[in-house]
Amino acid sequence: MTASDPSWPARLPRKLGQLRVGQLLGLLFLIGPLADLAKAGLSPVAKGAVLASLGAFVSLYLALVPPIDALARRGVRAIGAAVCLLAGLAALTLVLGAPRSFMLLLVYVVAAAGVTLPAPAAVALTVLGIGAVTTALGSVMRANEELRRLRDERARLAVSEERIRIARDLHDLLGHTLSLIAVKTELATRLVGSDPERAQAELADVQQVTREALAEVRGAVHGYRQEPFPEARASARTTLAAAGIDCRVDGDVPSLPIHVETVLAWAVREAATNVVRHSDARRCAIRLERLDDDVALEVADDGTVAPGTGSDGSGLAGLAERARDLHGTFEAGARPEGGFTLRLRVPVRAA
Repeated sequence: MTASDPSWPARLPRKLGQLRVGQLLGLLFLIGPLADLAKAGLSPVAKGAVLASLGAFVSLYLALVPPIDALARRGVRAIGAAVCLLAGLAALTLVLGAPRSFMLLLVYVVAAAGVTLPAPAAVALTVLGIGAVTTALGSVMRANEELRRLRDERARLAVSEERIRIARDLHDLLGHTLSLIAVKTELATRLVGSDPERAQAELADVQQVTREALAEVRGAVHGYRQEPFPEARASARTTLAAAGIDCRVDGDVPSLPIHVETVLAWAVREAATNVVRHSDARRCAIRLERLDDDVALEVADDGTVAPGTGSDGSGLAGLAERARDLHGTFEAGARPEGGFTLRLRVPVRAA
């Protein structure tokens, strides 16, 4: 009995019919790939095409093992062509975007070849199939290992970025709040003897600021704190006034996306904090204006700050990061003629 004998398929052992039960049970292993397909991010059309290819694959597999009479009468070449078509359908599912688990279909191709083809052809195809399956499994294992490594790296980066965000937010928030508390406490201390009622009012403000700061810290830690710019500008003006600094505010606040308002709010708070802490300014100007598709904030004071100041400091560095996140620009530094200026410009439609 050889592959060239046209009567070979007709003389296949009749006991092959008894393989039907085992064959059907073997198809249960397709549950895993089908589950992966259901979870895959493919379009409905792509999933339908994969399912159609899989349906054709299963139908042909059932017709091959054992060969139906129509195939058996046509001879070994027809059966060999059917096995090749079976392999093609398995490859088609992968080309259509099926999950890698669909490589399991190659096992069915090898099984069909081993049962239906003459020994030489079956051995050759089996060796090729096993090699393909082994290569595919190795590729899957390497891909899974790389995915695990990337997930771990992503998790580490997420933790690091969250720590940086919390540190930056707390610095900007507490720097401003503590400066305001310090200024008002110092003012209340000076007024205790001369104006007790005013001193009591200042201490009441300190209590209110402390309560608000606690709520703001909680919001910053949990990542949901967003502050409208008008409130931040009013708070900055209060801080400057408490320190005896005359503050002039120019420009109406346009309607802005909340993420843009939040960056402007951080900027005006940080600027006011720096004026109180690091300069002996008597006047400060806060200007906000709309420039084409951008919004620009400028805070300038008349203090005596040494040239070069402003290049360091985590507060200003944090503002520069916030500006970059919105594809904007940030600059801050001492002016040659005296004083310090902070400028921030961001697109209104920044993502």
